[in-house]
Amino acid sequence: MITNIKVKIRLLNSEVLLAQATVIFDDLIEIHGWKIRRSRFLHSEFQENIWIQAPSYKQRDNWREIVYIADRSLNDEIQRRIYDAYHMAKTKEIGLEGVRRLKEP
Repeated sequence: MITNIKVKIRLLNSEVLLAQATVIFDDLIEIHGWKIRRSRFLHSEFQENIWIQAPSYKQRDNWREIVYIADRSLNDEIQRRIYDAYHMAKTKEIGLEGVRRLKEP
């Protein structure tokens, strides 16, 4: 049973790929390559035009997931944690930009 989920976020300067995430389970397993992408569709839970994608690779015209979370509630929890970490990182970056502007002559 998984008791602890941590998320590390790396914000990206891209129009489509907003960030990448690493998800750490119980300080034992790290899964790199989660993506936070801009979407044309509104995410039903987060009410934002984003899509959280598990690590995957492109095979011909299709994307194949490398990691598949079969337990729906665990998958939803992982997505919530990724979204929360993404929002915290984004808010922190916006705050730091504001502080830098205040310091400029």
